Amino acid sequence: MPTRRIVVVSQVDLSPELGDTVLWRPGVERVFWPDPAGAFKTIENANPRLVVVDGADTVAACALIGELRADVRTRPLSIAALSRSTGLEDEAALRGAGANLVLSGHVDPYLWDGRLEELMTVPKRRDLRIPVLFELWSRFDSEAPAVAGTALNVSLNGALIETEEFLDVGSKLDLAFELPGDADRLKALGQVVREDDAGTGRYRAGVEFLVLRGDARARLAAFLGETPEA
Repeated sequence: MPTRRIVVVSQVDLSPELGDTVLWRPGVERVFWPDPAGAFKTIENANPRLVVVDGADTVAACALIGELRADVRTRPLSIAALSRSTGLEDEAALRGAGANLVLSGHVDPYLWDGRLEELMTVPKRRDLRIPVLFELWSRFDSEAPAVAGTALNVSLNGALIETEEFLDVGSKLDLAFELPGDADRLKALGQVVREDDAGTGRYRAGVEFLVLRGDARARLAAFLGETPEA
């Protein structure tokens, strides 16, 4: 297996927290940078599979994550943050800034290695603009109509959706959309993992696919030129 590169942004050694995970095993090249405020150039030059950001300074960590998500060159990167707080506020802030995964304390590899492996596998992504319909699980009105949005890109892991309705991080959605050249809708269960104000009264939400229903995964993989297992 070729060496996979990650960038670890932290002023302290994170091996006590992450040393038992797949991130510290042979076959993973770790590039270290101490200062979130100056990490962007290092990350861009390293071209990593995953960025790990120490959340000891939540404000600085969120600023770096937001900077990575705002730039088209680094937006597709997977980002994991290590929260130093036992409260939910810091986790919500890190997720809201754009972290795909928020960890805390000593990370159990049995629980988290699978997810970390996924984040180090960079999926193919297609930029496009296609209509998306979704229903929020949290709605009290079961008769409420589906909300319309636009998918700006899509991968096997998720999609970036633009809509007039603000979607909170953590919200679960039932989604339906058609790929170009395919008249049958793909259906998926997704969860909002980051949010952004797109301006002009519209919002953008990074949605992670939790479940691709039926043959949706195989059809999406074919559209992307991926294998379904990727």
